[in-house]
Amino acid sequence: MPEENENIEREQEEQNTTAKEQQQEGGSEPQKSESPTIDKATERKVIFSLCYLWGILFFLPLVLYKGDAKATRHANEGLVLFLFSVIGNAVFGILTIFGGFIGRLFVILAGVYSLALLLLGILGIVYVVTDKDTPLPFIGGIKILK
Repeated sequence: MPEENENIEREQEEQNTTAKEQQQEGGSEPQKSESPTIDKATERKVIFSLCYLWGILFFLPLVLYKGDAKATRHANEGLVLFLFSVIGNAVFGILTIFGGFIGRLFVILAGVYSLALLLLGILGIVYVVTDKDTPLPFIGGIKILK
């Protein structure tokens, strides 16, 4: 038993000595990785996508990229989606007060309307990510911001 313990201790000392030598040479010491940097194109895509994700953030591209036509277009589409969402949901909310069949019909229409707006927002994000310079269907022609 004592011989086994001595052999194990010798092996550990040799490993420690080898590890110290390698660290002094700079060979095996793990390199600390720097935090990843986001390139400008990716940053722009994230900012533009926020217009469609949360409509209230439509102004971000206008503030960060003044005078950029693409930023203005995405901000405009984000604003239009936001306005359609707020006004449409308010109108459908009022119309669903009616009871009976009419009320249920407006609840279903409100769901379809909200789903359509969601799909337009997702499509806008897809257009941003794939660098497609195409206006959104149905609302792309509405210009509020110039």
